Amino acid sequence: MVILAPSLSFVVLGTLREGTPLWTVISDLPRYLSDTFLHLDLGYDGFYQKQRSALMFDGLPVDVALLAGGLVLGVGIGLATGLASAKRRGQALDHALSIGSAAGLSVPIYWFGFAVLALFAPQSGYLLQIPFLSWYGGYVSPGQDPLGWLQSLWVPWVVLAIPLAAMCHRMARASLVEVMDADHVRTARAKGLRDSVVMRRHALRAALPPVLGLVSVSVALMVTNVILIETAFNLPGFFRQAHVGQFLGELGHLPSPEVVQALILEAAVLISVTMLIADLLLARLDPQVRTLR
Repeated sequence: MVILAPSLSFVVLGTLREGTPLWTVISDLPRYLSDTFLHLDLGYDGFYQKQRSALMFDGLPVDVALLAGGLVLGVGIGLATGLASAKRRGQALDHALSIGSAAGLSVPIYWFGFAVLALFAPQSGYLLQIPFLSWYGGYVSPGQDPLGWLQSLWVPWVVLAIPLAAMCHRMARASLVEVMDADHVRTARAKGLRDSVVMRRHALRAALPPVLGLVSVSVALMVTNVILIETAFNLPGFFRQAHVGQFLGELGHLPSPEVVQALILEAAVLISVTMLIADLLLARLDPQVRTLR
């Protein structure tokens, strides 16, 4: 995927250039792959006055921190609320969480971000300025101020986690409802184990594989949301820096192929690595995945 996605975009962008035959672009593909993957020659950014490869490595920690925090928080919230809904099927809490998950799937994440910044952020809240909330342009590196770094990222993490948590909630609830009637769960109850122990150790473990499969296919959406959140909170990730460098440094021009290729390359790496981790966890939890047929 890391090689195929940039290669395909190179061919598509090359054929869009006026007067460039397809076979010419394809013949240039080996040279492009050699320059991109061996030397990371992504061009020079005139706005930031540095190579785009250096710019990408500077912004990569912010991109990884946003993606990892959103994934962990989204899966954790989704599993916790799914477990609570499954234990209280048909009750008020179950209905409330169902409505909340529908809202989390329906409302765009940038709306949540702008609502926090406009109403409650320390520097820009019109309704109430809450001190420890993240605010626009408030990012600091963890080496300088760990507590300030946490303050600058925890609200973006929550906003990123909302749609994933809603999806994981629905998948976890459906899986748990099905698993609760399985033989091993009923056997655990018959042995006298507490219901909370049975749900956590037996039912939830059996319901995790579908949730991890959902997370694996949702990584691309999470990366797209990372781009939106970086812009909303003015975080110095590479996605936002490449966007600003292109459209402020070369105002009035379409994105250059080098900028698009750099963005696609990093996105492909993030998606591939995250999907690999999710698939490894899935194979660890589900023996059927490891079975060769």
